[in-house]
Amino acid sequence: MIAAGRQKLILELLAVKTPLSIKELTHELNASEATLRRDITYLDKLGKLKKIYGGAMRRSEYLTADDNLELREKQNMSAKEKIAALAATLIKPHSIVYIDAGSTTGTLIRHLSEKRATYFTNCLPHALALRKKNFNSILIGGVVKTSTYACIGAMAMAELQRYNFTLGFFGANGIDKRAGFSTPTPEEAIVKELALKHSQKAYVLADHTKFGKIAASSFASLNDATIITDICPDGYENCQFYFPTISKR
Repeated sequence: MIAAGRQKLILELLAVKTPLSIKELTHELNASEATLRRDITYLDKLGKLKKIYGGAMRRSEYLTADDNLELREKQNMSAKEKIAALAATLIKPHSIVYIDAGSTTGTLIRHLSEKRATYFTNCLPHALALRKKNFNSILIGGVVKTSTYACIGAMAMAELQRYNFTLGFFGANGIDKRAGFSTPTPEEAIVKELALKHSQKAYVLADHTKFGKIAASSFASLNDATIITDICPDGYENCQFYFPTISKR
C-alpha cells in the first residue's frame, strides 16, 4: 500500500477509536512498525494527529456538552483506578485537601487512607463518600449542577475565598496545549479556577482520552497544575505516571 493511502486509513481508524497503539495499527494495516512510526511522525508534523508514546491519537476535539457523572464513572475505569492510586499517595498527615467534582476525583476517594488530613469538596457524591469513610470533611455549598453534582455559583466562590489548601485534585474535560485545562460550563470553570489558585500544589487527574480535547471554558494553563495520567502525548511535559515503565518521548 502506498504511503498516502496508508496514512488516510490511519486517520480513518483514529476517527473511530483513539488512541491507537502501533501494534493495533500493525494488525489493521498489515504494515511494519517502522513504517507506521514514520507515517505517524509525518502526520503529526502536518497537524493531522497527535503522536503519543507507542501510538497516536486524534488532534484537538471540541466538546460542546458535559456527560453526566454516572456515565463517566463507567468509562476507562482501569486507568482511573491507577491514576487515583498514585494521587492518594501524595496526601500526608495534616494535609488540607481540595477534591474537585469529577469521575476520576471520585475514584480517588476510594483510595484515600490518610485520616489525619482534612478534605474539602464541592461535589455532593464526593462529600457523602468522604463521610462514609469517616474522614474529616467539609462540603463547599452552592447551586448544584445537574450533570456533575458540583456546587457552583456565587455561594461556592465566596466560601472558597476563605480557604487555603495544601493540595488540590481537579478534574478536566479537556487538556490542550493552547487551551490548557477546560470544562464545558463557564460557572464551573470559575469555581475550578478559584479553588486551583487557592491550592499550594494542584494536580489534574485525567486519563489519556482527555488530551487533545477542548471544552468551552478554560480554567487553568498547563503550567498551573501537574497532570497525573496513564499515557501522556508528546509535548505535554507536566505529567506524572502510575506505570513505572512508561516514559515521555
